[in-house]
Amino acid sequence: MKLNLYATVTTFILAVNISFSSCSDDEVVNNNPIPDQPEQITELITQYNTNISAYQAMLANKVEIVDYTSDEKGHYKLQLSNQQIADVYAQTAEDKDIPLLGIDEEGYWIYQLEGASYLLTDLQGNPASALNKTGKAVFTPMIGIGEDGYWQVSYNGYQWKRLSNSPVPFLTGKTAKNFSLYRSATLNEETGIIVLKPRIGESSLTLPTHNSNTTPAWKKFLMNSDDNMLLDFSYAGYKHGEVAPPDGFSLGYEVMNVKQRMEEKKMSAREALIDILKEKKMTRDGDKNGNNPTARIVIYFPAGEYVLHSEDDNGMREPEAGKTYATDSKGNNTSYRIPINGGYFVIKGDGPDKTKLIMETPNLPDSKEVMYSSPTLLEIKHNSGLKKLCDVTADAAKGSHTVEVSDATMLNTGDWVCLYLLNNDPELVNKELTPYPVEATMVNIIENGVRVQDFHQIIAKSGNRITFKEPIMHEVEARWGWEIHQYPHYEEVGVEDLAFVGNAVDDFKHHRTWEDDGAYKPVDMTRLTNSWMRRVKFTSVSEASSITNSANISAYNITIDGNRGHSAIRSAGSSRVFIGKVTDRTNGLLIDDRNIREEGAGQYHACGVSKPSMGAVIWRVHWGKDACFESHATQPRATLIDACRGGFMQFRQGGDYDQLPNHLDDLTIWNMYSERSRVASGNSAPAGVFDWWRIGFKGWKFLPPIIVGFHGDPLNFVQEQVKLDESHGTPVEPESLYEAQLEKRLGFVPDWLKELK
Repeated sequence: MKLNLYATVTTFILAVNISFSSCSDDEVVNNNPIPDQPEQITELITQYNTNISAYQAMLANKVEIVDYTSDEKGHYKLQLSNQQIADVYAQTAEDKDIPLLGIDEEGYWIYQLEGASYLLTDLQGNPASALNKTGKAVFTPMIGIGEDGYWQVSYNGYQWKRLSNSPVPFLTGKTAKNFSLYRSATLNEETGIIVLKPRIGESSLTLPTHNSNTTPAWKKFLMNSDDNMLLDFSYAGYKHGEVAPPDGFSLGYEVMNVKQRMEEKKMSAREALIDILKEKKMTRDGDKNGNNPTARIVIYFPAGEYVLHSEDDNGMREPEAGKTYATDSKGNNTSYRIPINGGYFVIKGDGPDKTKLIMETPNLPDSKEVMYSSPTLLEIKHNSGLKKLCDVTADAAKGSHTVEVSDATMLNTGDWVCLYLLNNDPELVNKELTPYPVEATMVNIIENGVRVQDFHQIIAKSGNRITFKEPIMHEVEARWGWEIHQYPHYEEVGVEDLAFVGNAVDDFKHHRTWEDDGAYKPVDMTRLTNSWMRRVKFTSVSEASSITNSANISAYNITIDGNRGHSAIRSAGSSRVFIGKVTDRTNGLLIDDRNIREEGAGQYHACGVSKPSMGAVIWRVHWGKDACFESHATQPRATLIDACRGGFMQFRQGGDYDQLPNHLDDLTIWNMYSERSRVASGNSAPAGVFDWWRIGFKGWKFLPPIIVGFHGDPLNFVQEQVKLDESHGTPVEPESLYEAQLEKRLGFVPDWLKELK
């Protein structure tokens, strides 16, 4: 039976926080100001409490060591059978500032502090037993710092007793070693026996260890090893992956039946949809909070076919200088999007094989020379942009959750904000591109600068310190001018149970004309949070969908078929988008051999990322054999390609030369299964050696990725161009990094993900 590691750790964090405002009733505590300890100290205390609990459990024979990692410095991380991760550091030096706990020969807790040794007592003043005469655990102490600044102990998480005689000094510079319970740790590799000797007390531990078959990269993440390379991607998706989006009909919203309105008002499908949007005031921005209060509706398309764009919907405008216009058969040169502004609504059909939203003819481009300038059919969008609220005033590590700001007055728990950076200082640009030099063609990052936009939800505020629900995925150095921006958006928007049908050309060629690249773009989602798209089919489309400047969107259980086109589903400048279980089997001519038509060639760009995307997860996607994941430059970072399969063709990622690199730090490719097209020719084919930073060529630039478990069609990587290439040619355990990280955080795999798998 697995226990909830996340719940256990959370309990300790809560205990530490509670200790700031709790004390035992039988002691007088002077209300001295607490030392302003750094966030790292709170984290160390949390882990120290875990180590105390683990030490007691191991001594009581309640747990086994099921896995471990070690380094050359004699630091061990032990994974226990109760899901706890225990730190073992060899530490011989005394530290008078930190309560050092141990268990004496009689089974009582003892501690050293401020140069003296004591028996640990319970809240009634009696010696606190660690183990009874039968070896069963009794009291499990938790250590914290009280609001008066003194060390305290609790056995239940809400009643606390003072330990120290004076306030805790400022603990800057302390590390996990200073919180070590052990003076030595010795592992016999042959027998698998580890001997742990405590720093105080006589209760040494001699325990057998096991080493599982899980891949080393996962073990290092699981145990938070110093050399761990993996970020935590588990926060991606709707409501951080913790629950499934609700079914549209379960919300109790007013149902607006498009077919019924067509019949009652003798309207076309497009006219009926626009009529509904106007009635509900969804063709302009909603209230000041970004959520239109009248938009709690289900826009329902019952089974049937609905033409939402034809030549009849085009119009005429005066040509502008320098533009060349495409025209339809009636001489019109302009197509119009259907804008949708509002939150809390669902566009719903009766299933992707029953409800079809159709584009009979292409949306005409703004200019024939700008091949992507055709409007999107449905544009769900909040029209406001970012606005600075305050500065970030202190550094924050990658993976942490808390930042210090200049003024948190306008920030509140529950707010969504953007952690933002834009700076073209040459030193910063050089650092961002390490280990590669800046190349003169990279105009975007040189002139505009390093740009990070990472959308977060605030879950706590203390003074000018704010804590995010999600981990920060780029290290924050305050000296570069990091800021917190207001982030206007809509929430809870769904698109489900329908198909979008276009008429993409049957001989697609990349960047040949506007009809190849952008004529059929059915739906985009911009500045949304906690929204979704699922059980949707895209047939013969140029681009399936872009999720832009949004956060925690889930797009899953999606099929792309018909004629191949330009792109699939992308996270464009968004944070923690989950794109999962997408099957892309479009048909068309091979890019490198125009005489061959391939069944299942796939969209030219498969699912992926563009612009300053952060924390996107591409999960169990099956894309075409003549394709590859998209990484369309303009500074995407921290992308997980997880348990996917399909072609691994070079030059399918996209991105203008002046906006390269294709991808910056923390591209992670986990258990990728490579499939080769039946015709593999030219430099784009997955044959021989695949390079990530092509020297002497102004295109094709990736910072070194992390690659684990790449298998399938043989393919080698230039080893100097990767951070890690682990288990190459062999799949690894865990099969999915996202699933494993979500299980680690929650203690279980959510039902929605198990069902989707």
